Amino acid sequence: MFASAAMVLSWIACGRLTGYFSFDLNSWDIAAGEVIVTEAGGRISNLDGSDYTTESRNILASNGLVHDEVLGILEEAGATSL
Repeated sequence: MFASAAMVLSWIACGRLTGYFSFDLNSWDIAAGEVIVTEAGGRISNLDGSDYTTESRNILASNGLVHDEVLGILEEAGATSL
């Protein structure tokens, strides 16, 4: 459990973390972090794999290299929605 989605997304952007997923976030929790992650070459999506929008609440962010693999693991575990 991390206290701040924005902090974790910054850690992904700088390579400190490989990936992060969370449920029930608000746009103010992740909008700036989404820009930072994607500008650093990472990827962010909804947990079902669809593109992130400001209405997204359940997200996966990664360095981009492991994104599809983590999506598959989450889907297999049934952890793609609340």
